[in-house]
Amino acid sequence: MLLSVANLKKTINYLKKNGPEDTCYAALERIVTRKQRKYRYEPPAEDELQHQMNASWSWHPKLSLVVPAYETKPIFMQDLILSVVEQTYRNYELVIADASETDVVEKVVKDFQTQYEGIVYVRLEGNGGISDNTNAALDHATGEYIGLLDHDDLLTQDTLYYVAKELEKCRKKKLSPELLYTDEDKTNEYLEVYYEPNKKRNFNYDLILTNNYICHLAFYRADIIRKLGLRKEYDGAQDYDLVLRTMALIEEQTGKMTGTKLPWEEHIRHIPHILYHWRCHEESTALNTASKSYAYEAGKRALEDYVKGKSWDVQVSHLKHLGFYRIEYLGNTEGDGNREMILRQRGDLGVIGGAVYNNHKISGGAMRQDGTVMYRGLHERFSGYLNRGVLQQDVDAVDLRNMTVRKDLISLFEETTGLPYPVPEKYRMQMLTEEEIENIRKKSLSFCNKVRKKNIGILYDPVGKAK
Repeated sequence: MLLSVANLKKTINYLKKNGPEDTCYAALERIVTRKQRKYRYEPPAEDELQHQMNASWSWHPKLSLVVPAYETKPIFMQDLILSVVEQTYRNYELVIADASETDVVEKVVKDFQTQYEGIVYVRLEGNGGISDNTNAALDHATGEYIGLLDHDDLLTQDTLYYVAKELEKCRKKKLSPELLYTDEDKTNEYLEVYYEPNKKRNFNYDLILTNNYICHLAFYRADIIRKLGLRKEYDGAQDYDLVLRTMALIEEQTGKMTGTKLPWEEHIRHIPHILYHWRCHEESTALNTASKSYAYEAGKRALEDYVKGKSWDVQVSHLKHLGFYRIEYLGNTEGDGNREMILRQRGDLGVIGGAVYNNHKISGGAMRQDGTVMYRGLHERFSGYLNRGVLQQDVDAVDLRNMTVRKDLISLFEETTGLPYPVPEKYRMQMLTEEEIENIRKKSLSFCNKVRKKNIGILYDPVGKAK
């Protein structure tokens, strides 16, 4: 019942913002996808947990978790602390900065401190907001890496094990990543059901410029987060602001300001396991997006602040779904002007592609290296899993039927595909045979593979068409 009420609130808010037609399609998509996507969180088996507890380590980094707390419900704080003290990886500390006016949090924490080591309690003189309170907690963290944990959420029992395992793997490769992040899901207030798994992409430069898909759980190298801190003026989107400023710092320190040309995988690591439960209740952003609408404005400002550090002439706008943004590259808008402006301003990109539709559903467009069409079958009015179908993002390949190519790559396109550029109109028609479509797919992949080998990026932009 709680989830139904939440969905009703979201629908009403969406209706006010986007009107009845878009709301009908959004509601229909929720119904369709709910039937298609069944999810059940499966905790690790006991023998796996025992294996993790007995693991030997060539490097045993201390992992700090910082929690800003304010009048947290006792049961929420108890569940959070239990999820930390029961970790299979034991070299950790939990720092709780309490800005409460009452002793509701302190009582719970003090009780746990009598039973467990590694819990640090910091009483704050006043409530400075989530960023200031988190910064206060950071002052007391001593780990090599520091994770940001919300006061009403939970870790899975194997969270820190997988973080430490990834760090050990990086160390063997002589890498020292600035940021690591995990997959997550949501749970209701009473931890009865788990839903909406967020299985994230490996770091995707253009995707992070549309929304904070990294979100929970994020661990930062201690020197990075201490240098940057959290900024109070971005409260509500302070985590997104921190991700973007970490990216800017990496670009500055490596001397590369050109987006996907930078080897991001050496600096920002994705741990592909659901290791974080986002608890949803009436006050949480996850359940009631309208309760913190200021957060989405703060996210927009954080993104605007990041792009100011670039040489791009752009405008950031909200998409229909709150918390998602679009960057428009300004300039001549005649014809396929936006794509031309992207390629002109983004030296790291060489190819831009969009969706190809058949009977109002995607039949071609963004592709993986094996030729799989990423959003195949998605209705033109739907947004897709976690709205990714309507977001700009870096991809392995795009379909030549809706492709714009940078001028210096046109000759490579023509040599590889055997087609003139731009491709003749007959190749863009929907009524093609399966054999013709397969041939187009192979030509598209072959060209895009050569582009990527040149360390040139490929952008999927759902908006717009090739000339």
